[in-house]
Amino acid sequence: MTPLFCSYFKRKEMDSVLNCLMTDSIGPGDLTEKFVKTAREKIGFEAGMAFRSPYSAMVAALQQLGLAEGSKIGLSPLAPLYHLLAIRNSGYIPCFIDYSLETCLPIFESLASQGCSAFLCFEPFGMLADKAQLADCSIPVIEDITQALGARKGEQMAGDCGEFVVYGTENTSIVNTGGGALLFTRNRKNAPIVRAIADKTPAELILSDYNAALGLAQFKEMEQAQLRREELETRFQLSLARTRHKTFKQEAEGKSGLYAFPIILESGMNEVLVHARKNGIECSAAFDTGIISHESFPDDECPQAHAMARRTVLFPLHQRISAQEASIIEKVIATLP
Repeated sequence: MTPLFCSYFKRKEMDSVLNCLMTDSIGPGDLTEKFVKTAREKIGFEAGMAFRSPYSAMVAALQQLGLAEGSKIGLSPLAPLYHLLAIRNSGYIPCFIDYSLETCLPIFESLASQGCSAFLCFEPFGMLADKAQLADCSIPVIEDITQALGARKGEQMAGDCGEFVVYGTENTSIVNTGGGALLFTRNRKNAPIVRAIADKTPAELILSDYNAALGLAQFKEMEQAQLRREELETRFQLSLARTRHKTFKQEAEGKSGLYAFPIILESGMNEVLVHARKNGIECSAAFDTGIISHESFPDDECPQAHAMARRTVLFPLHQRISAQEASIIEKVIATLP
């Protein structure tokens, strides 16, 4: 969380939280229901609910697939660590699927070759997997759109591919609740399943009104936030075009998830990080919290994903970046070593 974001959080979202604290209920209640309803209107889904953590949402989705214990589940090594924990703790066997360094998309051939019974589809930076290719795999898909909210590829929107969809409302998301996740479906057939999950889930696992108040405040300005992020992304792309480095591009004239600005480096990562920090810009390795960065992940597995993790850095793309700060970031990108 950047200092700039913290400043905005204290000024505006805290008003919503303080109003919530003045009520009798801080646990799941009216604000949580309103948050889910607002999310349904803004994102578009048949049924949904809000969990206190993405891990809980992922476990709930996995439990609905009806797979035998010991079934193989495909997942991205670039995904956050809780994906791996959710699969293992649900009694399934994780199978890592390599991702293309050129497109940041999964290499689907390994799903079939490893005998996967389902795929947990992580979409870094909103680079959307092809819906037709996923359908050809003939296995159920859980789609994680935490970095893909609002992304599109042709007619395909983020969340169109999964029987169940998870959106983590963590502190780096465009819409965040200070921790939590939405579990939803766009499939009418699966809508009663999601409603049944909501009815059976203990209150201790459901997002609280306290957190929902934050999300509601951010949903109100989601469109403005996305427009500002699009503007910044365009400016940063122009600066990047002056260098030997590149970024990921959505296919079919689509748009990214505007989560951050990724750069695939042709030089060493450390010197780029140092160069940015010398100019007052905090950037980071793109997948330093991903499964692939965990010390037990094999060096010889998923070679393209390994290359991506070694070469991709993230620059900030937050809507509260000022004109002066944006200019500094542009200059830093244009002069990357």
